[in-house]
Amino acid sequence: MSVLTGLIDILRWIIAVPLLLISLYFIYTNLKFLFQNIQVGFNAGPAAFTLFGGLAGCLGIIIVPYMDIGDRLIYLWVPLVLDLGSIPFYASMIILAIWQHINKDIWKNYFPKKTSHTQ
Repeated sequence: MSVLTGLIDILRWIIAVPLLLISLYFIYTNLKFLFQNIQVGFNAGPAAFTLFGGLAGCLGIIIVPYMDIGDRLIYLWVPLVLDLGSIPFYASMIILAIWQHINKDIWKNYFPKKTSHTQ
């Protein structure tokens, strides 16, 4: 291993570790935020930054020089699933939108639009 390769590996660790720590921070913060919302009855809004923790974790996994790139690509889904502001948030928003659309169509059958009978 040459000196240049060793320096590049050190640089990759220097970049990857903060990205992974940022991802862990967002995973922890979003979990804490969820539990606080449960305690107050879901009165608070969504997390301020969505996708940031999951993407930072993915970048950290790609950059870290621990395994071959093919072996690391298998684990790219982990930060996106663990960070509630990433895939779980957007999946729940899609499900909610579909559910609201289905319910809106159901209620149209029971409450048709009123027509005005003005002359």
